[in-house]
Amino acid sequence: MTAIEEQLREALVDFMRAAEKKDDVGAALKHVLDLQRQLDADAPPMLRHYLERRSYQKALDFLNSGRPETQTPQCE
Repeated sequence: MTAIEEQLREALVDFMRAAEKKDDVGAALKHVLDLQRQLDADAPPMLRHYLERRSYQKALDFLNSGRPETQTPQCE
């Protein structure tokens, strides 16, 4: 996992906590989006897929799972 992916994982955890508490969700989401823009072009396709569709829980699950980074999205 790259440094940006690790930061993104932490930001997603913060975002999920903020959403649960109905706390400052806007700032947490902005941090996630800023980190998403910093991902390298060779970031895992599944991670990009989840982030582009704003499936943040799935993105977090992917980062925590250790799934192969070469796996590609299977949805249409």
